[in-house]
Amino acid sequence: MPTVTLTPLAEAHRELFLEEELANYASEQEREAGWPPEESLARARTELGPILERRLSEAPERGHRLWSALDRTGEPVGWLWVTPAEAGDDRAAFLYQITVAEQYRRRGFGRAMLRALEDLLARDGLEELRLNVMVANEPARRLYAAAGYELVDQVDRRCRMRKRVVRPAE
Repeated sequence: MPTVTLTPLAEAHRELFLEEELANYASEQEREAGWPPEESLARARTELGPILERRLSEAPERGHRLWSALDRTGEPVGWLWVTPAEAGDDRAAFLYQITVAEQYRRRGFGRAMLRALEDLLARDGLEELRLNVMVANEPARRLYAAAGYELVDQVDRRCRMRKRVVRPAE
């Protein structure tokens, strides 16, 4: 399995992250909403672009943390966006977004990113990582199950999952 290093999302990687998110959204809308492929990316930029820009600009004041996942050569292979869990729960974090760059998918980077994030959060004193995943997102559900996440419940088309994080041996 590959290894990754997590670094705070730098301006140099911010645009790569945004472009990957917009491309993912465009593909999803082609599949689920029937958007024509030739206009899906432009529509994604119009629809999602301003929302993502706003959320990214508000992230620090809301206590959100974003990282680039770098491979051994220093190239970004993905990104992680973590938010605080429910108000008053300072022992858990919520995985808002994990994105593996398309050219690095199905090569173990998603699992490596989760492991690195879990180690980092455990070192910070957190005990649990929570997330939501759509029922139809089979690749993500397989990733989380293989990484030890347990199903908490399923509401409509969304599964809530969690994993206890353990501080790695030093």
